Amino acid sequence: MHSLDTREAVFGSNYKEGLQRTPFCTLLLTALDDFMLKILIVCAIFSIVVEMSFAKPEERSKAWVEGTAILLAVALVSGVTAWSDYKKEGQFLKTQQLEENSKTVICMRDHKEVEVHRNNLKVGDIIKVVNGMNIPIDGIILSSSGVMSDESAMTGESDHLSKETLEKCL
Repeated sequence: MHSLDTREAVFGSNYKEGLQRTPFCTLLLTALDDFMLKILIVCAIFSIVVEMSFAKPEERSKAWVEGTAILLAVALVSGVTAWSDYKKEGQFLKTQQLEENSKTVICMRDHKEVEVHRNNLKVGDIIKVVNGMNIPIDGIILSSSGVMSDESAMTGESDHLSKETLEKCL
């Protein structure tokens, strides 16, 4: 049997990158992409330009106030929305990370049963599959008793498929 390093060098790693957090600036730009906020921004700028252009010289010091107030309201709304989305995404990623860390399998390594994270499975590993297990691999069943597989993530069909050992397939 080849060593783990050799198998990884030949076949690559099964390591799956975790989800990455969306930068706050991206969430802010997404919040500003709302149609109503765009209309408010255009109206606020239009208001400032018109008020400043047609105001009497003594009124110009206050002519920009209404348009600026609208722009501040838009900034506040989009900022609160982006911050809320940022916090929710952080909580979601924390939950996903906890769930991902618990996904371990029992496999045979050096003639011993060892618990490994599913990202550390290598080509050629013999794993013990138990009811409800979620494993992201293709494999050959060496021995089994009534194995059913849900391949809906791969095929889109929700039917459970019966799986047989290699000997029964030949």
